Amino acid sequence: MKIMLATNEPSLESQVADRFARAPYFVIYDTSTEKFESVENAVDMAHGMGPKAVQIAIDNGAEVLISALPGGNAMEALKSAGISAYDGRGFKVSEAVEKFKNGELKKA
Repeated sequence: MKIMLATNEPSLESQVADRFARAPYFVIYDTSTEKFESVENAVDMAHGMGPKAVQIAIDNGAEVLISALPGGNAMEALKSAGISAYDGRGFKVSEAVEKFKNGELKKA
């Protein structure tokens, strides 16, 4: 399973970002290989960024999003894509992944 996390830096030790669509990076973590890659969030700062950020999740095969709680448009796009969202604020990426695996994160 692939998990996309909105992050401040492109590493497992980065904090989960306080914002979803405007996070500087997305870390894509693969639970089957326990490897990750990072994607710079290069979308512009215009209105409607939520669905654009969701498209990054879709393009990377993510089934789960861990971030700050997405806005309404992003949530609709996530639901349409079959991607579950969880609140990971306050955790490092590595901590958020472990909490997700253990069923300890709050679902959006």
